[in-house]
Amino acid sequence: MIKTNLSSILLAVLFSITAGFISNIYSQDEPVLDSIITGNKYKITLYNDKEVIGRVAKQDSIFAYIVTETGTVRVRFEDIFSVSKSTVPKLMSAMLTLGGGVLLQGGSFDDGYRDPKTPGYSMQFSALYPFSENKAIRFDLSYGRMQRERYDYYYSYGSGIYNPQKQNVNLYNVYAEFLFGDFNTKSKFSVYGLAGVGIMYIKEEGYTYTNYNSYDSTYYSYTQPDYDYTNFSMALGGGLRFKINNHIGAFAEAQYNLTTYQGFFWFFGTGYFPIRAGITYMLY
Repeated sequence: MIKTNLSSILLAVLFSITAGFISNIYSQDEPVLDSIITGNKYKITLYNDKEVIGRVAKQDSIFAYIVTETGTVRVRFEDIFSVSKSTVPKLMSAMLTLGGGVLLQGGSFDDGYRDPKTPGYSMQFSALYPFSENKAIRFDLSYGRMQRERYDYYYSYGSGIYNPQKQNVNLYNVYAEFLFGDFNTKSKFSVYGLAGVGIMYIKEEGYTYTNYNSYDSTYYSYTQPDYDYTNFSMALGGGLRFKINNHIGAFAEAQYNLTTYQGFFWFFGTGYFPIRAGITYMLY
């Protein structure tokens, strides 16, 4: 009898604690309408997930009139899901990035010759505009510079001393990209992927070198002028970002920039691999 009563008491206490815990959780999501004070600034979230951020100009028994950056909004009390004194919106309006890093190259269309390529450097500036919590569009501008050794068949053939000339290659890229990831302002850490298309302008700087031929003890000079061309390009990649405070963060990103050859995208052909890191700045 005592065990039965003790069990009943314990079950009743456990039920009361659980019910109180659940009630407390749900009460945190419910708007405390009495806390809305005229003259204060709030972030008000509606049941349709829309956010209204601004100062309460006035209120009556049905509506609250909120002065936002774009004008005055009338909000019905029964449509309010939550009220917060934190005025940081759930979704950023834009994010700017500035970064730099290393530039690698793979593949070759140099008529079958594979010139040794030295890793170069790359710089990037981008502007991102999310249109949902996990989707965004981005405009990406980048510049890269690398160096390679040009082997010329004519001057490297036969007896003689051949010293290949180093040539600078400059790359200018403009991309429109689609990103999928996490663009909620509350997220401290997020991973994203990207895919886009654009234009790649490549300028191969000219060079001049002299070759000594030991067969007839003569010198041969060869001059190659600047050569530039523009191709369509595709960007594929991904990265991660870390939020430092409400506006500033850091990111690291790797891309594969594939350029067209003879009007087509040839995978495993000429491609560039920028690996960059830098800072981000979020706008609300």
